[in-house]
Amino acid sequence: MQPDSAVPKEWWTPSFLSKGETLEELAEIVGIDPDGLRATQAKVNGYAVTGKDLELQRGDSAYDRYYGDPSVTPNPCLAPLKEGPFYCMVLYPGEMGTAGGLVIDTHARVLKQDGQPIAGLYACGNVTTALLPTYPGPGSTLGPAMTFGYLAAKDITGTNF
Repeated sequence: MQPDSAVPKEWWTPSFLSKGETLEELAEIVGIDPDGLRATQAKVNGYAVTGKDLELQRGDSAYDRYYGDPSVTPNPCLAPLKEGPFYCMVLYPGEMGTAGGLVIDTHARVLKQDGQPIAGLYACGNVTTALLPTYPGPGSTLGPAMTFGYLAAKDITGTNF
């Protein structure tokens, strides 16, 4: 895909991106348990054989499979991890999309279970329940996010701009 030399040198640090020729070497570099890493590798390789990820359900949806590697079977999202080099990237959890989310009204106010708004709490974008009946593709959540951000601002300020 892209040679390691194309990655900025300042990214190569255990606090962001690391590389090891073996799992043991990678575990030592990043300070994680090598036995745990090998156990995870074995589990993922088992999922790759069966095509079924029992923990995270990777590849269960058509959406997941669309972004997978079509040359990998039986599940394009589950290639086996067999040969080095192996890479580790530090990830910080965040919100990208939901299969649920906060329920809002037409003013972007977050609603309680009884349908009443929670005073002062607004939401828009990917943290809310999907507003579109289907996912038409990348970027399609931006319009609703901007629209409900605007509606929230109108409600917060009490203006009709």
